Amino acid sequence: MKKIITLFMAVILSAGIVFAENYDTNFKKVFYDGFEEGMFYSLEQNLLMSGVAQPKVTRYIKAMKARVNRAELENQTWACVSKYSMDQLALNQKKIADECFSKWSENFYIKNQDLIRLLK
Repeated sequence: MKKIITLFMAVILSAGIVFAENYDTNFKKVFYDGFEEGMFYSLEQNLLMSGVAQPKVTRYIKAMKARVNRAELENQTWACVSKYSMDQLALNQKKIADECFSKWSENFYIKNQDLIRLLK
């Protein structure tokens, strides 16, 4: 699961760059909107490819989305993300994803382990 999240974060970092011109409030909103959308899309696709039935995956993803605390996500990751230039974000996606999002994503999945029952 850790590898999936890391790969996903690298994809999101590159997708967020396309929309950003600077680090204003709009950039931050677009960045995190894209992050959340991509994270759950990637998770859904990986679960489906693992053979989990669509209805179970849908329930799990819906429950996980409801538990994302956007303020907490931003507070725990933005200082790290924002210290990089646009060029650095583009060139060092995996490194930055590991550095900035690993701790948050690990904690998020640990806190929500009870939802795994929805996949069984």
